[in-house]
Amino acid sequence: MRSFLAVSLMVIGGCGDNLGGGEDTGDHDMNGAGIDNSGEVINKLIPQVCAAHSWPSVFAQDKNLDLRAVPTQQGAAIFSVARGGGSLYGFVVDARGLIIGDAAGTKVLDGSFTSMSATEIDGRLVVAALDGTKIFVNMLSDDLTDAHLLGTMPGTMLGDTLMMYARGYYVSAAGSPNGITASTFDANWSEMGTQVVQQSAPLSLTSTRYGNDAMIAWSTPGDCHLARIAADTHNVRSFPCRNNRIASNFAEKSGQMVFEENGGVHRSDIMVGAHNDIANNNQLVPTGKSPRIVYDGKRYWVSYINTHGDITLGYLEEDGSLASMAIENVRPMDGAYDLAVIDGSVWLYAFDGDNRYSANKMCLTREGLDPTINSSI
Repeated sequence: MRSFLAVSLMVIGGCGDNLGGGEDTGDHDMNGAGIDNSGEVINKLIPQVCAAHSWPSVFAQDKNLDLRAVPTQQGAAIFSVARGGGSLYGFVVDARGLIIGDAAGTKVLDGSFTSMSATEIDGRLVVAALDGTKIFVNMLSDDLTDAHLLGTMPGTMLGDTLMMYARGYYVSAAGSPNGITASTFDANWSEMGTQVVQQSAPLSLTSTRYGNDAMIAWSTPGDCHLARIAADTHNVRSFPCRNNRIASNFAEKSGQMVFEENGGVHRSDIMVGAHNDIANNNQLVPTGKSPRIVYDGKRYWVSYINTHGDITLGYLEEDGSLASMAIENVRPMDGAYDLAVIDGSVWLYAFDGDNRYSANKMCLTREGLDPTINSSI
């Protein structure tokens, strides 16, 4: 990996005050211990913001962005395009949140793109941008200044995990009015062709790695679909899962999917090999939109935009409820934020209400035992 001069940035503080599945109302004491019916103290893990940064110097085309945050060997690469159309831009930060390279960011691809996706896989940073007619897949240098076109894919919609594995090859999923397709690249990144996964036209599409397989899920107006490409499986549930995101735990043969339904955020347990891989449909919070989910190796973290426009972020407890807090003044538009796991810690990256890029690192503190924030709990 190349080394670059780190540019200083402003550090901002912040921490919300909500615990539970609903929105932040300001009525919760996150420093006090819970009490059960017997009067005994219950020690809970409380989500906290333990580091926050902002990058006012980084150029943004518009507030209405399609944004992706990609974990890299250096830290993270943050990419965006204006959803109304524009070039693809990006910038790189290290694991501490310091900008690497140009403080204004880099124009990665010139064009009129409306959405994008990106991944680092096997030490390679791969990005795809969609202009409404086709998808352009490029391999990038570490500093984002050099792009090499790998090929084009059909489609009008991309999954949020761009590149996955399938039977030892690289595979990327896309959607269009004609259905779901998977495009394959060999070990040398040569195109191997595109196959039709299903002919149902998606309203939204999400994807994640599942070991040596690619797990994709999509919504139609009346149904929720989940497929694994290498395993050649396809599961359907009779409810829509719009604006869905998915994360997996390959060791446990499981996962979680979050999505919008009836004005709120719902979740489904993914149980691979069960009668139906989409096990259920549970309301997570009654009001909210634009959910995101990641798995940090121990627990699932979920975020959404609450009714105040702020991000609410926390982790799923064993009973499936959400222990969460509102991160005030981080108010992105629907597509302008993302979650990423960097060195085992969950980061929230956004183009926020202050019209600048920002990042918040999440940690946990054990309520009633130790006030020290510990991200390894």
